[in-house]
Amino acid sequence: MVLAHDRETRRIEINEKDGETAARAFLGVGRREGRDEVGDVTRYVTRRLLAAGAQLLIITFVAYALFFLIADLTGASPAQRVAGKGATPARVREIAHIMGVDRPWYAQYVHFVDRLARGDLGYSFQRRQPVSDIVFPAAGVTSSLVVGAAAVWLVIAIFVGLVGALRPRSLIDRVLTIGVQTSIAAPVFWVAPMLSFLLAYQPTQGKLLGISLGRRVDWLPIGGYVGPIASPLQWALHLILPWFALAIGFAALYARFVRAFVLEQFSEEYVKTARAKGASEWRIIRRHIGPLVAPAIVTLLGLDVGVALGGALFVEQVFGLPGLGYVGLSSIQNLDYPLTVGTITFAALVAVAANAAADLAQAMLDPRVRAG
Repeated sequence: MVLAHDRETRRIEINEKDGETAARAFLGVGRREGRDEVGDVTRYVTRRLLAAGAQLLIITFVAYALFFLIADLTGASPAQRVAGKGATPARVREIAHIMGVDRPWYAQYVHFVDRLARGDLGYSFQRRQPVSDIVFPAAGVTSSLVVGAAAVWLVIAIFVGLVGALRPRSLIDRVLTIGVQTSIAAPVFWVAPMLSFLLAYQPTQGKLLGISLGRRVDWLPIGGYVGPIASPLQWALHLILPWFALAIGFAALYARFVRAFVLEQFSEEYVKTARAKGASEWRIIRRHIGPLVAPAIVTLLGLDVGVALGGALFVEQVFGLPGLGYVGLSSIQNLDYPLTVGTITFAALVAVAANAAADLAQAMLDPRVRAG
């Protein structure tokens, strides 16, 4: 009788579930939930793209006003710079008309944005070539530097952070913590020349970290750049030191974040339950904690692209890399206004796009972001 009663109870529960499923399908509840989720994604993407467009407009306006309008008001106009000191006023006006800087400032900015929308960054009268022909090759060098450095700092940060979280307050954790704090305190404009001197220049003099090697060693180039297509090996050798110079500070910050996040999750109930079921620490990190920390790391990575572009300026100068920072600084020194504005605008576009991509990736990884 008991067995029959249990079977009847299960049959009723199954029928109730089937009825509920059928009712939900009839009423379109499941379809509505799917449409709501798609609508959330669409609305979030639209909002994020509009925000990115507004950010880009603000940055381009500031850059344009800074290097064109202020220069014109102070007397060091782009037209005067191109025409030369000995040019007549008529020649300066002619050059200003060709450059389009004789129109009202708002008309100049609208024309600049219109050209930018068509992929035209302007023309460098100093170098006698389009700005895009200068900026795009330099962007390839900078992207090699920043992307490679990001890969380096993520690998280092995840390894150091997990080791510290798995062995808290141990000797190795204390040693790693000292290294992290030291790396955070070391600015990139000091790290880059130190690495270049100690690991690239000194070996050419037969020394390594002050210790005599007995012979001259040329294992790492002091400066210069080789494209990945021309020689992948030389490309990597020329970028090893720049990668680490740019990555050390970020790696320390990310390692501290990973360690703190993992230690916090270890005290949660779901981790204790997983341990009680016999799951190893690495399995818990891979299956449970990893998916939680990934969206946060993606967000930090998107935000730090702009910061890394600023750090790349110093690294490119030290190692002689012809990237955006190198080109931008030389354009400022030569008062090449179109190239300066084009470089800043392109760098801003990359930073805004990377930030927006990180936000969209986080929304895909965490439904709460797009729902909110």
